[in-house]
Amino acid sequence: MRIGAASVRTLPLDWEGNHQRIVSLIHKAQQHQVELLVFPELALSGYECGDFFWSPWVAEAAWESLQKLREIVGNQIVIVGLPLRIHSKLYNAAAVLSQGKVWGFALKRYLPRDGVFYEPRWFEPAPPEPFIEPRSGVPAGYALPFQWGDLILTIEICEDAWQPQRPLTQHLTHIAVSLNASPFEMEKALRRQRLVEETSYRYQCVYAYANLLGNEAGKLLYDGDLLIAWRGSLLAAGERFSYHDGELIWADVSPEAIQALHRPTLPPPQKVIPLPTVPSATPIVSGTGPMTAPRGTASRWAELTEAIAMGLWDYLWKSRSRGFVVSLSGGLDSAACAVLAHYALQKAKKTLSPVQYKQRLAYMDGAEPRIYTFYQATAQSSEATYQRAKALAEALGLPFHKWDLQPLVESYEALVTSWLGRELSWEKDDIARQNLQARVRVPGIWMVANLMGALLLTTSNRSELAVGYSTMDGDSSGGLAPIAGIAKADLREWALWAA
Repeated sequence: MRIGAASVRTLPLDWEGNHQRIVSLIHKAQQHQVELLVFPELALSGYECGDFFWSPWVAEAAWESLQKLREIVGNQIVIVGLPLRIHSKLYNAAAVLSQGKVWGFALKRYLPRDGVFYEPRWFEPAPPEPFIEPRSGVPAGYALPFQWGDLILTIEICEDAWQPQRPLTQHLTHIAVSLNASPFEMEKALRRQRLVEETSYRYQCVYAYANLLGNEAGKLLYDGDLLIAWRGSLLAAGERFSYHDGELIWADVSPEAIQALHRPTLPPPQKVIPLPTVPSATPIVSGTGPMTAPRGTASRWAELTEAIAMGLWDYLWKSRSRGFVVSLSGGLDSAACAVLAHYALQKAKKTLSPVQYKQRLAYMDGAEPRIYTFYQATAQSSEATYQRAKALAEALGLPFHKWDLQPLVESYEALVTSWLGRELSWEKDDIARQNLQARVRVPGIWMVANLMGALLLTTSNRSELAVGYSTMDGDSSGGLAPIAGIAKADLREWALWAA
């Protein structure tokens, strides 16, 4: 039998777009004769819908999207995530589709509420006992066992897989699938891979993992990780940080080999939900889908670069922006933002086919996105910082302009001096005068961003934000902050690696 996992690039509430991207991956899987295919968590709606989840129309739109999707699913088994409203309660659910029907809903029980997660704000945890979903008439619940031929299929949704009472502890399982919306963190992929491999070994099952892909809404990045493991080893792994609409992997596994394994002392399920198809017989176990380079061989800084670049590119075309604006100071932070933005645009053009690239940027009417860089000098600026900023822009081939802002600084200081009734001095007024220089650099580049339809990048790093070393309405200004999550010490290490 051939088991597959697909990542998909989603946008919150983009019902038609999300549906089309999922359908395209289903068709691709059909072409490769994938029999069971798992998509990520909340793939139909997008994960970051926020308080829109409270609106009843969101769950209704997800339901309508599910009905359209089930109609195109033939003998495949397709498992896809969606918000599911039942009796005025909203659940984070996974629907099991085959032969044009819905066969059951797996419901998430463990809802994360730490860090960037607020799921209990919108969703109810799966109840202790399963029940019948009224509109479809099929079971819904936690750790539901589905019978596929002689094999038991179990579904886990993201956080559920990390809990002691995870679905796989409830009954014997031959095949497990995991739907995820797991945000990017450096080196998190290694922990995730260990979970997948160890799970497949401990429970002696095939384990297929699918994660969301892309910068969904500007807040979180998803690497699109795809993994299929058996008996503690990877059979297939997908490309992370892809610029495409989604990625697909698959692996061939023998049903007989799975059944022959000795398993932990877990009881068979008392009641099962029969699926309408049976897996095909395959004589061997083999990874036949795409396999990436072994995990851990890539530098953590390479991983970080790919994540931020993908996020910048995604935010650019999703917001219909026509480029980026960066105020270069001659320092590391602004240089990093310019380099990452440049890399994002270059990789998109290199990775996507000409047709795909043109489709992504259809709103630009054939124009290319650009990066506009500026050095905004005052009397306190040095020749060294100017030369560094200029050299960086020239090395990247970016438009570069120098603005002398000292007359603006002097005009503002003159206004305040006339009101204050005394001359300003660095001894008494140091912080206020420094802040003025930071703030006077903002209106001009914001105007450029507005005129060019471009994104102004905020160049502050995490260390500055943590200790308050920032000027409100000054260097904190911008529409997107690509390095706001990176400490200065890490940024220095990244720069040494990048150099």
